[in-house]
Formats: sequence, C-alpha cells, structure tokens
Amino acid sequence: MCDEWMVRLDLPITVEQFQRLPRHAAYRYDYFEGRAWINPKPRYYHAMLDLATAPAEGDSPHARTRPLQADDWDRLPELFASAFRGLQPFGGLADAERAEAARQCLKQTREGGDGPWIERASHVALSADGETMLGAALITLTPPADPTSWDGFRWTKPPPADAVARRIGRPHLTWIFVTPARTGEGVGTLLLHAATRSLREMGFTELASTFLVGNDSSTLWHWRNGFRLLTYPGSRRSFEG
Repeated sequence: MCDEWMVRLDLPITVEQFQRLPRHAAYRYDYFEGRAWINPKPRYYHAMLDLATAPAEGDSPHARTRPLQADDWDRLPELFASAFRGLQPFGGLADAERAEAARQCLKQTREGGDGPWIERASHVALSADGETMLGAALITLTPPADPTSWDGFRWTKPPPADAVARRIGRPHLTWIFVTPARTGEGVGTLLLHAATRSLREMGFTELASTFLVGNDSSTLWHWRNGFRLLTYPGSRRSFEG
C-alpha cells in the first residue's frame, strides 16, 4: 500500500482548533504544549471476492476496457496521482511528492514488489472513443497463506518464476484508480469486471483486495461489488478463534 508516503504533521494550533480538526482513522491525534501531533497509524482491511459468483461482464456508455499494454505505464503515474489526490496515504503530499509517490508505487508493482504482476488480468479503461485513459486495475499474486493473518499478503521468500502460470497463490487487486472527472460513472466496476473475467479464464477462484481503514468510499465500493470483509488480524475474534 506504500504507506511510507503517509506524512507526519506538527501543527502550532490552539486546543480549541485541535478539537475541531477532522479525524481520519489512519492517524493518531495528540496535543501537547500548543502543538498538534498527527502521526500515521495505518490499518488495513482485507476483503475477498468469490470469482464463481462475481460478474465478469459489464457495460458502460462512457468507457471501454482493454488489457494493459507496455506503453501504458508511462501514462499511469499522472492518472494515479490525480485519482489519489484527496485520499490517504497520498492526500497529504505536495503535488511533486505525490507525482513521485505515484511513480514509485507503480514501479514497485510492475517489478514484482507487491508479488508477481498478473499482466493478463490487468486492464485500463478508455473513453468511449478510445482517446483518453480513464483508469486502471493492476492485479498481483499474493502467497497461498491465510489472508486474515498479519503477513498473509507478503511473500516471505521469492515466489517461483512460474507462480502465475501454476496459480501458486491468490490474485490481489493491488491498485484500481479512476480519474476524478469520471468517478461515479461505473468505470471502476467495469475494470473490476474485466479483471475477474481474465482471472476466471486463467483458473483462479478468488480475488483479494486491501484498503485503508477510514476510506469510506472504498469500503462502500467493495461492498457494492460483492467483496466479503475478512476478519481484521488484530481483532479479538482472531485470538478467541
């Protein structure tokens, strides 16, 4: 999730101003000697989609999808930075920092830092005339581990070179983003349908996803598209089970 880009804030404000600050679940808020200390405390929810019941077809008069191509990567950072401008962990960055974060996060995904990249299941969305890129969905492969555990989404040792072909692991919706000008038009869902269709054709049965606690729009989107929320690793239920 590239949470290293979450910034720490030190604000010289009054206690009354501190009490009126909006709160985000991914940060800790403290006040001491006339200063607000806002420190990253990221927590993530994991969700799972059963590909056997997930829609694999979608239609939109505003967009169409196609598989991600090599020359698309150069266009993705600007779109990524724009899509996440108002969302954590990138919302607190200046424009130049956000642009660099976009490049680094996408580079990490492309080079396997988030697990083997599943090229065939990654798609971009284009405007109906095919001229403008509207969004992208990037799918990677996580290890065949318990998805409710703390490290269930991180490879503890290098995966086999043919892990994708042999289906060793679980597909993960590592990034999905849409230009702000076209949100609410079903573009993200169209990308999800394209990804699930490809994954089913490859023989996979599940798609995992991860999102930051406090991102209400992402929570709602996952629920609307049939994802099942998994038990949080630090919850009491995990230890009582």
